[in-house]
Amino acid sequence: MAARTRDQEPPAAPASVAVVLGFVTAYLGAVVPAESMVRHILLCAVFGIVAVLSGWRAIAISGRRIGPRVWAWVGIVIGGAGLVSLVWQALAITTHGAVPPPPWAPYLPG
Repeated sequence: MAARTRDQEPPAAPASVAVVLGFVTAYLGAVVPAESMVRHILLCAVFGIVAVLSGWRAIAISGRRIGPRVWAWVGIVIGGAGLVSLVWQALAITTHGAVPPPPWAPYLPG
């Protein structure tokens, strides 16, 4: 039996991806355009899920290194907040105001 090979991926790479995509998700989750809304929501969902999964991957391979773990958690929190923001706005839009709109989006029906 062959010995298991050690993972050679640096943990800072997926942690950095998580942070960058977390910020993209937060922006896309906070600003929902009136046109091409379905494409916007799908892109935000994909970016948010990839951000969270990249953060978990960085945590899994970082071992005892503190820097990548903290950076990964920052990406997970920002990406998760973007996803929550997106879901809140999508609910406000799809229910036509039955769910109150978020305070940062005054253009939504209320």
